[in-house]
Amino acid sequence: MKTFVTLLAKSFAIAAVLCSVGLMANFAANNPVPLIYSPPQTVELFGVKVPLIDEKLAFKFFNEPTTLFIDSRKYADYARSHVEGAIHLSPDGVESKFELLDGMISQDSRIILYCYGPECDMAERVALFLAQLGYKEMMIMTAGFAKWEKSDYPVKGVPFKESDDSKSDVPKKNYQSDEKTYVLFKCLCSLTKPKKAS
Repeated sequence: MKTFVTLLAKSFAIAAVLCSVGLMANFAANNPVPLIYSPPQTVELFGVKVPLIDEKLAFKFFNEPTTLFIDSRKYADYARSHVEGAIHLSPDGVESKFELLDGMISQDSRIILYCYGPECDMAERVALFLAQLGYKEMMIMTAGFAKWEKSDYPVKGVPFKESDDSKSDVPKKNYQSDEKTYVLFKCLCSLTKPKKAS
């Protein structure tokens, strides 16, 4: 037992010395590794610096006429509930979906993209696509839609229309939502709806 305790004490002493050497080497380095992680404030996409913001800052821009929210989550989640006034543009098939939105996303708009939360990269992938097209005024709400909704900020949802033979992502007509949004829903659904085998 005494040899085990001695071996354990020596192991701790060696570990302490090695940790001290590692910390000193880190502090002496030109670009030391931070001891406390702080998330990045921006991400660079195709030469465009895109700020990473929280839901509180996103809400400050909500009522500005030049601000456009883009929901990059799956369409079914967007249809259930989304930031009021947001349009849907997910990274899957983004090129063909973007063609349907031609003219709706101005180069002068402040675009705030969001998806499910900090671990989700869907908003970043859509932002990369937009950066490649020359859009520069973009922000990513990294907190995601759940934080927006939990903060009681404005949301809008559209109920689903379900048929007996298959579930459809085409929403029912919702007279509280505007006609342009409803038409956009129908167009996006027709792109992603699987065709029935003959």
